Amino acid sequence: MDSNPALLREVRLYENHSEREQMENMSELFAVLNALECLEKMYSRDYISNEDYKVECFKLLDQYKVTMRLVHGTNVEGFASKYRLHCPAALERIHEGRPITVKDDKGNVFKNIAVIVEVFITFFDQLKLNVRAVDELFPNLNELYTSINAMSTLPEDFDGRAKVKAWHDRLSTMSASEEITDEEARQMIFELEAAYSSFIKFLHTQQH
Repeated sequence: MDSNPALLREVRLYENHSEREQMENMSELFAVLNALECLEKMYSRDYISNEDYKVECFKLLDQYKVTMRLVHGTNVEGFASKYRLHCPAALERIHEGRPITVKDDKGNVFKNIAVIVEVFITFFDQLKLNVRAVDELFPNLNELYTSINAMSTLPEDFDGRAKVKAWHDRLSTMSASEEITDEEARQMIFELEAAYSSFIKFLHTQQH
């Protein structure tokens, strides 16, 4: 059986040294984003200690900053979209610029409270309007989880944190194209409304 020379011809990904460097830098960026996404999932599932997570997260964020300066003509969201890299947790960590375990109120407690209340309400509205797709629900749920963790005035045993984390972890294991069931949505509303009530109750105790 004769082989077609055209099919056996080597495909070159670059034509010169500059293009080769760009390709290597893009590969490095892809690897860093993938590693950061995996790290966030490991931490959310309690597979890694707080200290180890913090060290590795800072390391990957530093690697991202260096690599991103070397990749030309794109931003991180465009890069992830172009190469079909689903990494919402990594992108959130990059935008925050710090591990989720590092608090960053910086005097913006009232702003953080406003964000948490707004996202709670927005998320409830989504569920009550029958939004069920993971890729539509997860961004707000992730923002809620991040904002609660960033609020250092909340006690460690705040029960609302565990409820939000449980649903955050659950949706983070699902693919973007999946949908939650109506039963899951009903349970989510029930549990997160309880978390919201606990948060409001906590705010009232801080006023006395």
